[in-house]
Amino acid sequence: MVIIVSRTEDASTNEVMDWLSYYGEQVVRINENASISNLTAEINNINHTIRFKVGDITVDLTSVKSFWFRRGGIHFQKILIKNCNSELTQSINTHLENEYETLKEYLVFCLNQINKLGDYHQGNANKLISLRVAESVGLCIPSTYVSSDKSEILNFHSKNHNVITKFIQDVIFLNPQGMLLRSTTERVSKADITKMDNIFSPSLIQTEIKKKYEIRVFYLQGECYAMAIFSQQDNQTAIDYRNYNETRPNRMVPYTLPQTIKQKLILFMDKMMLDSGSIDMIVTPDNQYYFLEVNPVGQYDIFNLCNIFPDRVIAQYLL
Repeated sequence: MVIIVSRTEDASTNEVMDWLSYYGEQVVRINENASISNLTAEINNINHTIRFKVGDITVDLTSVKSFWFRRGGIHFQKILIKNCNSELTQSINTHLENEYETLKEYLVFCLNQINKLGDYHQGNANKLISLRVAESVGLCIPSTYVSSDKSEILNFHSKNHNVITKFIQDVIFLNPQGMLLRSTTERVSKADITKMDNIFSPSLIQTEIKKKYEIRVFYLQGECYAMAIFSQQDNQTAIDYRNYNETRPNRMVPYTLPQTIKQKLILFMDKMMLDSGSIDMIVTPDNQYYFLEVNPVGQYDIFNLCNIFPDRVIAQYLL
């Protein structure tokens, strides 16, 4: 049996489950709308067992082969005091919530003792920390500046000239009035900065790295599967290949990383305590490799275009 914690809409989980089914393995998928119930844990000097139910399926951890944290989280079917209007009953419910949280931490601890992939407590790596760690292992990184002061941003721009901006951490998706809006990486001009207020929310800017092409790396337990994306020849994707050109898609090819870069990425992932993830890099016209970011739960189906099938690789690892 393999346990997967994911989200309902995650298509990559479906693909991995298809491969596991092909190999004849039973899979229990825990989505964000599923609740764990009937939990029983035994801890003594002889053995440690834990059993629980997901819907109508009973799971005994002794029969679980692997655990993959893809996305989402674990939730319990909670039994709390209803109509808790008094201060006493509210205090009791708060206490019970803490008890459930302790049980969840123990369940995740037990799952992590078996063959696991992903980290329940690190669904998304801090991008600022990632840059520091990447630099510490010898990877080149773009000069990065975060400030909420217009004068500071203008000073950085005057020193670097070619500057881009993106969110400090997560891409944002908005859906106002039926439209889909997504934040992207964009160039920033001096005129853009001048129009801003003197003080604003902390914003990130970086020197723009001129690119020969982009590199996307799918990393799994010390193995690097890489592809090159020729995005620089299209104005729509020149700054960020994720501004997809559906009419004329970027050319993408399998890529062999230099051994020195591969070793640095392995060391980086070890220091970040990540066993899998999608890594973005840029290769400059003079063949310098720049690390941009890592996403432990990033999408990787784009690799299928290069006959690299991460879904199959993940399924084989879980087996």
